[in-house]
Amino acid sequence: MFSRMTSTTQPSRSYPDFFSSARSFSLPAGTRFGPAGVRGYYIDLTVKAEAPVWPHESLGRLEDRLWVRVHQWGIGAYERYLAGEGEQWLQNAVDVGEYALSQQRAGGAQDGLWLNRLPYTKTFQLPAGWPSAMAQGEGASLLTRLYLETRDERYAAAARRAVRAMALPSDAGGVQALLEGRAWPEEYPTSPPSYVLNGGIFALWGLYDVGAGLDDADAARAFQEGVDVLAANLHRWDTGYWSRYDLFPHPVLNVASSFYHALHTSQLEAMNVIAPRSEFAETAARFAAYAGSRLCRNRAFARKVLFRLAVPRNEFMSKRMRRLQRRSG
Repeated sequence: MFSRMTSTTQPSRSYPDFFSSARSFSLPAGTRFGPAGVRGYYIDLTVKAEAPVWPHESLGRLEDRLWVRVHQWGIGAYERYLAGEGEQWLQNAVDVGEYALSQQRAGGAQDGLWLNRLPYTKTFQLPAGWPSAMAQGEGASLLTRLYLETRDERYAAAARRAVRAMALPSDAGGVQALLEGRAWPEEYPTSPPSYVLNGGIFALWGLYDVGAGLDDADAARAFQEGVDVLAANLHRWDTGYWSRYDLFPHPVLNVASSFYHALHTSQLEAMNVIAPRSEFAETAARFAAYAGSRLCRNRAFARKVLFRLAVPRNEFMSKRMRRLQRRSG
């Protein structure tokens, strides 16, 4: 049986806004998953799928969209189908899956990856053709669910290839970094590594879904190893008053926006359902307590202002960030 995670989860958690869209929308915890099997998703992505039309106009030119957005649209469509909103939503999810199959890299060192066609030029800078562990994980999660609905083996095979590709190191064109000598999935494969918290968790969920949904021992083992790394290092994203978005050596500490802080809390609560660890429950509770404190919110807001002054969210990285990349390269 699949049900809401815990009684303490807030289905539409949203904190006072700064540098995010948390007031206009949020990504609450999913309501149709449990500690065994694969059905509903762990974060409710229905807001990503606005109407049962694929490709939706909100995505713009499909070939220019980040793969994260494409896969989240498909998962959101599937969630609407599970909610009883009609068979058309399942067809939309299948349409996304077919598009993902047609664009997944086949053969060579990057087999199984989805590559973003446009460069990323905001907080980080990545050239065109960059992969993302978050996109890999979410793609695998979507394809696993499509397989379970249709029993089309193409979806299962593509999901397995998607998670196997996550083992390719970032410096070899993949998405895996090392955190204290152990594998960490990179949403943005930067050098030095960025260690984005929310993206890493989304990626780990892809491993979980392939392991549990497709009975894949390698994926299940990689998920458990990833859970160990996350649990052992969660303190790195905890400032003592707010969560960090990443661990990149920015000139100013990059605390999470209110939207991402809420997402981190929900993600850890969800993770504690499918892979219970005291670190997940305790950190989620601390993050929620920070959000309930005006002092913590104000401190995080001030820190975020300093960060955006030092690292503008625009088309160019700061000179210091460029120097760090050159040194590491």
